Amino acid sequence: MFVVHVEMTIKPGLQPAFEQTFVESFRPVISRQEGFRAVELLRPTGQSDYRLSIAFDSQALQQRWAATDVHKQLWPQMEAHCAAYSVRYYNTVE
Repeated sequence: MFVVHVEMTIKPGLQPAFEQTFVESFRPVISRQEGFRAVELLRPTGQSDYRLSIAFDSQALQQRWAATDVHKQLWPQMEAHCAAYSVRYYNTVE
């Protein structure tokens, strides 16, 4: 399984809108993609960043999702709430 973690610093005051975008737009669409396994948006406790965790069967299927027109429409909506973000990629140990 291929997993993407995105650490996201959300602009002050935009946390509710960010979470709404995830729940109402991003999650429903990504969950219908080929090879999709899981998506979670982890809300921080304290001063840390949000973490978006996305899992696909393979890196190729995740990249196919990232290349879709719908991803190109949705990701800027998520990104608009961010002051900064970083991405890390993982393969699970089997």
